[in-house]
Amino acid sequence: MNNVVDQKNRKKMTIVDTDVHHGYRSKSDLFPYLSKFNAERFAEYGIETGFSFGFNGGVRGRRAELVDENNPPPKENFFTSAFDVEDTRVRLLDGSGIDLAILTGGIGQAASAMFDVDYASALCRAFNDFSLEHWIAKDERFRLVLHINSQDPNGAAAEIDRLGSHPAVCSVMLGCGAPRPFGHRLYHPIYEACVRNGLAVAMHFGAEGTGVNPPISAAGFPSHYIEMRQIRSSWYSVNVASFVFEGVFEKFPSLKIGMLEAGFSWLAPLMWKMDFDWKGLRRQTPWVKKLPSQYIKEHIRFATQPMEEPEDPSQLKQLIDWIGGSQILMFASDYPHWDWDDPARTLVDYPEDFRRRIFSENAIDTFRLSLPSISKAA
Repeated sequence: MNNVVDQKNRKKMTIVDTDVHHGYRSKSDLFPYLSKFNAERFAEYGIETGFSFGFNGGVRGRRAELVDENNPPPKENFFTSAFDVEDTRVRLLDGSGIDLAILTGGIGQAASAMFDVDYASALCRAFNDFSLEHWIAKDERFRLVLHINSQDPNGAAAEIDRLGSHPAVCSVMLGCGAPRPFGHRLYHPIYEACVRNGLAVAMHFGAEGTGVNPPISAAGFPSHYIEMRQIRSSWYSVNVASFVFEGVFEKFPSLKIGMLEAGFSWLAPLMWKMDFDWKGLRRQTPWVKKLPSQYIKEHIRFATQPMEEPEDPSQLKQLIDWIGGSQILMFASDYPHWDWDDPARTLVDYPEDFRRRIFSENAIDTFRLSLPSISKAA
């Protein structure tokens, strides 16, 4: 699995990167987009959630066996490259042959954990305006996930209606941390606005266990970032079940959801269990008219990063086959995190038509994307 796609073949394939992190260098970058009061508050207090798990550890590049221990690359992470538009353009877009990069931020997950919903919503609006002016306007290959305060559904819907028609806006961000799973009817005004504006939902972990959110895990708070990485699938799986069993896809049949930085090895047993349990308990949810796994395959897509890879490559292929991966997986680099994935080293041993689905077609369909004029033909 560690082969590298040669440059000639890579250029022939359109690549959509569904998870590229971006941000601002200084709090002052957001001041022009905030009221005087909120700018002063942001300057003094920032994000008021007590966020404790940072983007830390590791060296850039995702496979340990590719790292020369005697000559390690520089330690670069979220707190450097994610703030630099030119760095992202040169290293990721040009360096890895990315045709479209979906900018995922962000600020919305932490803002949604705040107690003051008005302040939180103001920060989301400011970050969206900043992103459009300082990132989207700099390169036509960028697309934007809108950040909203999910604990203010009506305010979130207003923000979606404000910017949802912008041609670079492709989806709306939800963080996994929340007082209720996201299938709950409390959040339905958000999905109504998404459908109204032709936008998908993008779900990404962030701010679990902070602010108004419940503990980071059912067993409480872990001590280390590496422990937190092991429980991410639980945050996503509870929301997958909620979307299905709360009837979100029956109420909003055109809604698509992209689950980012979740991996996918956990998905097969979840689908098996959901189908099995629904057959015995479906009287509780009569609005669920199809097998849960069918709703998942029709409405939810999963980013490839981080990809859990067994020692035997055939086992990964079996896992991808179990979940119908050619239809529901989308490439994501997770740039510029320390474990980001280079498309030239991702799923290189798979057939061309499979890779084309993963690297562009599934994302284009999910996020209703159009390619810029400078894009390479697929």
